[in-house]
Amino acid sequence: MKKTLTFLAMMILGVFLVVISSCKKDQPVPDYPQLIGSWTGTTSQGASITFWVDNIKGTLYVESYHVTVYTSTGTQDYQAINSAGIVALSSTTFRIPIGTGSSGPSYIDGIFDLTDNTLSGNFAVYAAGNNVDIITGTYLAEKK
Repeated sequence: MKKTLTFLAMMILGVFLVVISSCKKDQPVPDYPQLIGSWTGTTSQGASITFWVDNIKGTLYVESYHVTVYTSTGTQDYQAINSAGIVALSSTTFRIPIGTGSSGPSYIDGIFDLTDNTLSGNFAVYAAGNNVDIITGTYLAEKK
């Protein structure tokens, strides 16, 4: 009887230790957790722009973006998704490098306003096949 109780106690303890050790560890909390999520807005051209911000090991990253830009020949979409993060936020700002051309670098940047809960920024991009004429604009987005 004593052996059976000892065996059962050891089994219960073993199961308890497995359950505790298999629990997912929480990620460290970033400085501005309110920035995590989807941000959607409109560019100065009247086109849509979206970003996704997430916490990766305590650091905030832009994980995806999508912006539609009007060009002389129609529209062009600029987008990227990377679950490991495209670019880390520096406090409440970011700058996503897209490429370069003869008129300078192309990019999307942004700054989060913690008071208004908005995201505003600039973009500078080249149309496909044209590395001379850069298209610039601004945007304003809100958390959804």
